[in-house]
Amino acid sequence: MSLRSLLFGLCLLVTIPAHAQQSSENCQAASSLSLSADNGAETASAPRTKQTKVTNPKPAVSVPPTTDAEEYVQNVIQKDGLHVVHFWAPWCLNSKRELQNGWADLVSDNPNVTFTFVTVWNDGEDGASLLDNNNLPDRVTEVTQPDLGPSDTESNRRQSFLTHPVTWIPSTWIFHNNGELAFAMNYGEMKMSTIQSLLDATRKDW
Repeated sequence: MSLRSLLFGLCLLVTIPAHAQQSSENCQAASSLSLSADNGAETASAPRTKQTKVTNPKPAVSVPPTTDAEEYVQNVIQKDGLHVVHFWAPWCLNSKRELQNGWADLVSDNPNVTFTFVTVWNDGEDGASLLDNNNLPDRVTEVTQPDLGPSDTESNRRQSFLTHPVTWIPSTWIFHNNGELAFAMNYGEMKMSTIQSLLDATRKDW
């Protein structure tokens, strides 16, 4: 390579926007990983990138349910519209605080969205009375995900729901497109304004 060609290449590199450089680095990393899986080294005829085919963008509606709660939610989320699935427990302080901080209003403000509360890690107790005490509209459905034994023992707690991980409560998921997961807030207590913003974003045509 001549000195002139080298300097020209360096000038191009400097003028590439930062986000474009990051994108390029990501493509190269993906290429290296896919090529090493094929033959351990890149060859002249090998493609620079290899796209992974997504064969199942909606795993939650395509796997066999393992409990009645999973079967119920699966039947709901595969229908048209937006669907909120909320994981909680009546003993959980964060879950109770969320209930007091606006779930009833959020449900009322979104009449075309389904809301399913899934009670987890509570030894079979559904907590329906606590939901009633916080004035959740009647159209909120509560289903109970049974544990494998006393939930004080963490190994007895089911750690997934329709293939998606459930490792923290409260957690809130939003489904659309007949079963596609749009958002999963596996974070704990959320502001209702944040959930509303995510519902509004999911409604938009991308």
